[in-house]
Amino acid sequence: MDKKLVIFNYILLILSMMIFGEYLISFATYSSSYILFLLFFILLALHVFITGLICNKNKIYKKNIRIYMILYIVLLISLTIFINRPEFALFDAKFFSIYVNEINLVPFKTIIHFIVDNANLGVKLYNLIGNLIALMPLSFLLILLDKKYDSYKEQLKILLIAVLGIEIFQFLLSAGRLDIDDFILNIGGALLFFTIIKKLKLTDNAREFFSSDLNIPKMTKYILLAFVSIAVIIMDVLFIIDLNMKSDTAPKEEYLSVIESDECNTVRKEEVGNYILYFDCVSVYVHLLDDSEYTIEDAISKNLFDINNLPNFFQVVTSLSDATVYKNEDLTIFTCNNSSDVYLGNASKEYNGECS
Repeated sequence: MDKKLVIFNYILLILSMMIFGEYLISFATYSSSYILFLLFFILLALHVFITGLICNKNKIYKKNIRIYMILYIVLLISLTIFINRPEFALFDAKFFSIYVNEINLVPFKTIIHFIVDNANLGVKLYNLIGNLIALMPLSFLLILLDKKYDSYKEQLKILLIAVLGIEIFQFLLSAGRLDIDDFILNIGGALLFFTIIKKLKLTDNAREFFSSDLNIPKMTKYILLAFVSIAVIIMDVLFIIDLNMKSDTAPKEEYLSVIESDECNTVRKEEVGNYILYFDCVSVYVHLLDDSEYTIEDAISKNLFDINNLPNFFQVVTSLSDATVYKNEDLTIFTCNNSSDVYLGNASKEYNGECS
């Protein structure tokens, strides 16, 4: 019975990861839910955990920890490379030129910006809290994996490799920018978590918790496994349905395009809804999933496009003290943090304090 249960666990896990992988590659660059994907991986980890409780064998418990590690790495890569990011491109030369100019090596510059400025709360939480807790699960899994990771030296070694790995992948796939504050938050958050665990002397308790059946009645374990398995299967089905619906009805992605004016001497000003748009010799178009095309002014006025969704369309997003700068190979947009002004120009346009 235990052998069949383990086989069922692996089959469901592999199928679920294949379905998620297809969905991730096809549609994660759209506006996706971090919470939904996080819930999905928590359910997969619970499924593995309850299977271990039922089998109640040391060999299975050790294998499960490695499975947790794989699930965590896949989730981490998904969040940092794919989900809600522009379509990635391998060795994009144009992105590289932008990337070099957007590197931040000044400690706490980005952190202070998000704390003191009037940025969107969701953006603040993602950039501060998200980066702070991102590697905490890795620190915890290392504790479960081997007692040698009870030392700061061994923890720091793996944490540095993880952060450098993320930065390298983001650079190679044109999916982010180098910011020293990411290192500070990622590694600082994980080491803070590790310190708390050590101070509370919970390392041995954690290993014991994940290597015993917790004295839970066998029937209760089977009921829990049934509920979690059904939840995982339901989410798999929802991913498949969404995948098929989007494949049948939508083009590959929404995108912005720009046309530059050959003869232009003035900045064009347009008041649209709650925004004031300044066009620096360009016209910007929004291409929607139904293959329709609108000027960005019309798209905003018809509620077909939201300025708050700009991060989904750009390879580089830079947060300054008074503005947020969005850049890709064709277009530059500045949004002012303390006003409704939005400046649009070509790829070579640089921020010169327009929002000050």
